[in-house]
Amino acid sequence: MESTYAKITNNIITSVEVVTDEFFNANPQRYTGIWRKVGNGSNRPFCGKGYEYLPGKDKIIAPKPYPSWKLDINDEYQAPIQKPTGNYYWNESLQSWTLTT
Repeated sequence: MESTYAKITNNIITSVEVVTDEFFNANPQRYTGIWRKVGNGSNRPFCGKGYEYLPGKDKIIAPKPYPSWKLDINDEYQAPIQKPTGNYYWNESLQSWTLTT
């Protein structure tokens, strides 16, 4: 059965490969550095290049959408201002939500 493995460099996912566990374990010279099993059969979600690894929690999270956003207690990025009701998008240069027209 195939599994998904993510390579972590400086707490960022830099590569993702789908291989059997047997192949992964039999080829340590190919999988140097830090690799974590993700997706099915692990406590880490599927991910892609650019996702972040939180080593203290052994958790993978989606990339930070904007520089001004911060992680909340659930490890989800939140804008500095709560999104109003309606069809808005975050405008990083204005640091505010802008109504979609």
